[in-house]
Amino acid sequence: MLKIKSFKIGRVMLMMVALSSWGPKSIAQFKNHGPQVFAAAIQGSHFLSDSKGKEYVFTVVRGVPARLIGYELDSNKMIVNSLLPGTDGAWDMEVSSDNRVYISGNGKMYSYTLGDVEAKDLGLALPNQKVIWDLVAGRDGRIYGGTYPGAQVFEYDPNAGFKDVGNGALKTNEEYVRSIAYDEKNNTIYAGLGSHAAFVALDVASKQKRDLLAEEDRDHEFVYDMELIPGLKGGDRIFAWLNSAKGLETFVYNLNSGKYEQRLPSIEIKSMVRDDKTQNVYYAAGGKLYVMDFAHAKPIAKEIAKIEGRGRAGFLDKQGHYKVLTSTHKVLTINVKTGQIVREVLLDVPKAPISIQSIFWGPDGKIWSAGYLAGNHGTFDPNTEEHADYPGLHQTEGMNSMGNTIYFGNYTKAEVFAYDVTKPWSTSQGNPKFLGAIRNQDRPFAVLPVKSRNEVLFGTITGYGQLGGAIAHLNVGTEKLESFVNVIPNQAITSLIEFDGHIIGGSTIFGGLGSVPVENKGRIFEWDPENKKVLWTDSIADYWSVSGLFIGPDKGLWGFADGALIKYDPKSKKTLFKREIYSYKDKPSHIWRNGLAVSHPNGLIYFTLTDRLYSYDPIKDELKELRENASLMVLGTNDKIYFREGTDLWSYTPSN
Repeated sequence: MLKIKSFKIGRVMLMMVALSSWGPKSIAQFKNHGPQVFAAAIQGSHFLSDSKGKEYVFTVVRGVPARLIGYELDSNKMIVNSLLPGTDGAWDMEVSSDNRVYISGNGKMYSYTLGDVEAKDLGLALPNQKVIWDLVAGRDGRIYGGTYPGAQVFEYDPNAGFKDVGNGALKTNEEYVRSIAYDEKNNTIYAGLGSHAAFVALDVASKQKRDLLAEEDRDHEFVYDMELIPGLKGGDRIFAWLNSAKGLETFVYNLNSGKYEQRLPSIEIKSMVRDDKTQNVYYAAGGKLYVMDFAHAKPIAKEIAKIEGRGRAGFLDKQGHYKVLTSTHKVLTINVKTGQIVREVLLDVPKAPISIQSIFWGPDGKIWSAGYLAGNHGTFDPNTEEHADYPGLHQTEGMNSMGNTIYFGNYTKAEVFAYDVTKPWSTSQGNPKFLGAIRNQDRPFAVLPVKSRNEVLFGTITGYGQLGGAIAHLNVGTEKLESFVNVIPNQAITSLIEFDGHIIGGSTIFGGLGSVPVENKGRIFEWDPENKKVLWTDSIADYWSVSGLFIGPDKGLWGFADGALIKYDPKSKKTLFKREIYSYKDKPSHIWRNGLAVSHPNGLIYFTLTDRLYSYDPIKDELKELRENASLMVLGTNDKIYFREGTDLWSYTPSN
């Protein structure tokens, strides 16, 4: 009879299995190697001045958890450094009419009042809402916010709490209220929606909704940011930023005339501010500061200064200078008459650990981890247990290697990079090197080196609100990237593997976030890399997705169909084995990268699925759950299994 005993030593958890007295002893071990990816990425930000004229700037540092930091600008002294439990970032920050700071979060909202030591957790805004995207100040200290996935707008009253002011979704079948503005004169909220762009006016009193988006903009994905600038000659204006695979642009909408007035290039909307003494509107865009004078009938954007980084927040100080907080953590004070930067302050923004998005055993013998949303990479050397930071790239969805080169498939725009591990990491010097983007795609989860062809293949999920996917071929020699879209009609590509000299893939009926599937079954298929076409497809029962394809300990083709572990024979087109691990009660918003598995030299299959680590013995048909809160999976050449738990990299050494 086996006796199992578990105990902890520091950050190491050992699980010892004592065998009979005449047999060998075997030890299975879990070990936490700590956070791997760090960033000092700032998100929602805002300037504030108090009743005495002192000026402050606040921002949120992305991390697990996120934190609110604030500085008094004259002294550059940090006045608050407060954790925001329950959220890993804040897409927006707003200052109310009574001078309180409000911070958006993962379905929650937080507030901060000058003089307090910590931010206050105000709780969930509305039921079943996972993210608060944008905030805007209303009358009498009220705050309005837009949510995901219900595409709702809420009101927060400090005296009465939260309530839904739009009677549910602002538009049927949409999930995101990505941006909002408030017209105090008419008590109207303007909301930018996605993932199929809409520009909705909501009368707060009557709840009437009108979509004002121009017909030519309806193939955009998002009205991503917006700002209402009141008091301008000829009428208040809304500046709204359109963001999609189609392109980036800004429209100017006149509330008085109800017409679109101008089209502008991409603007960093959160940096916009109006000079109350003039008709000048200032904003940052693409490393420059611009001014538009609305005293003229047709105002033209004029460059007045160059700046470093993206504008996170803008402010006109008591001297009439423009202040901007940039993504590089600098507060720049600019004389708007001369364009001179009269003061530059670098804020001491602390780094924070961020969630791991993908992991890979590199050709350098290190485990590479990529960060979620804030990007960046980190490595862990199993031999020395040393960690190293590799900053500069955006969120990596998939990694693989050929020779000494790691290939990264990055979100957004499905960008592809190559890094030679024998040379120093330097994004400014082209290592990693940008090789191109897969057009109209977003997330390259599947990355497959095909050595016989000197190619790397990428399988992708398309953009927000869209269906379809692509397979892209990268010629390693010429570095030419060629893509083939919608190869499985209306389905995205989740997995690619080389099996017995054939390229086998898996697909999902789900597309980009916010899309509505039109197919019923995911596909397993063969891709012809020479003629660039699908040779055959098959479905696995009625499952929506086929993902995580791998070669099992029996050298057969295994994978996952939704929450089931499967074995499939490409020759006979038959499913040889199916074991249901997890069943979906309802159709989820998406299934992309689901189960991930490895075949261990001890003959077992180890896999993660729905945040649990399992082992499966295909000979004994024995399934064991080994650990909760575990996801992703990679097998090292040291026969250890590596997985993530939030921000931390863990290893598991199986018993022999």
